[in-house]
Amino acid sequence: MYTSENNWYSWSYNDRVFGRQTGTDKFTTCFTSYTGNVSNFKNELLKSAKSTMDHVTSTPVILFSGGSDSEIMLRSFLDIGVVPKIVIARYENDYNLYDVSYAVTICSILNVPYTIIDFNLQKFYENDAEQISELAQIDRPNALPYCKLLELVDGFPIMGASDLSPWRTNDDYTQKGTWLIRCWEHDIGWSKFLRAIDKPGIAEWFKWTPGLVLSYMRTEWFTKLVNDAYYGKLGANSTKLIGYREAYPDLIERKKQTGFEKIEFLTNEVELFLKKKYNGLPYRGYYDRSINDILNTEKQL
Repeated sequence: MYTSENNWYSWSYNDRVFGRQTGTDKFTTCFTSYTGNVSNFKNELLKSAKSTMDHVTSTPVILFSGGSDSEIMLRSFLDIGVVPKIVIARYENDYNLYDVSYAVTICSILNVPYTIIDFNLQKFYENDAEQISELAQIDRPNALPYCKLLELVDGFPIMGASDLSPWRTNDDYTQKGTWLIRCWEHDIGWSKFLRAIDKPGIAEWFKWTPGLVLSYMRTEWFTKLVNDAYYGKLGANSTKLIGYREAYPDLIERKKQTGFEKIEFLTNEVELFLKKKYNGLPYRGYYDRSINDILNTEKQL
C-alpha cells in the first residue's frame, strides 16, 4: 500500500500513523517540503503516471468511474504508453447508469478495453459494510463500496480520488472569500483499508506526487477560483473541468453524480446503524490549511 511518492503526503492521529484509537484522537495531515522545479499541470500528470509505474507490483488496474478525475488519470497513463486494465463497477437496478454510460463512452473514444463488474450495493451493505467500516475506519456509507472494489480487483488497484479542490468558508460573494484546502479522514480510510488487508495499491492518486498537487494549484482555473472569479461553489455545478482541460482540452462534458442518488433510503439506513454502533460518527475528521501552506512546501533548487 502506498499513500504517496516517498511519503511526501501523510496522515496521523496524535502523531500515530496506524489509525484512530479513540473518538478524541486528533486527525492531521502533512505535506512535506519539496525541493525541485514544478512543471505545468500536464507534464506533472505524466510524471506522476511514470512514478506510479515505478511502484506497481502487478497489473495496474484503474477503478474507472467515468468522472473527470478518472478520465484525466487514464489519459495520463495512456500518454506514457501504459494501457492499464480498466474496471467499471455497475450497480444493480441501473443505480449508476449515468456514470457507467460515460465510462464506457470514454473507453470507446480512447480505444481502451474495459471490464464491467456487477456490484450489488444492497447485498454489500447487508453483508460486508460493517466489517469493512471497522477495517477502514470509515463511517460514510457512500465511501465504503470503494473499499470492496479495491479488494476485488485482480492486480494493483489505482483510484483517482482526493484531488485538492478548495472550499470557500462562506457563500457570500459580495465579500472577498477565504479559501481553504481540506483533507478528509474518510479519504485516507481507503488507504487504511489497503493496509489492513495487506494489498499494494494507490487509493489517493491525485496526492501521489508533490509536483501534481502543486501544478494543479497553479492552474489558471485554480488561481481564478480562489480569487472569486467564478460565482458559486464546487459540487454539481463544479468548474473543475475547466482546470482539467488545461491539460486535456478534449475532456467530455458531464454533470457530476455519485451513483447513490437513487438509494439515499439505503445509505441513510446504514448511516443510522453505524451511528448506533460507534455511539456517534467518529470518523468524520478533517484538517484544513491555507492554500499558501501547501504552495510554500516547494523549495526552489
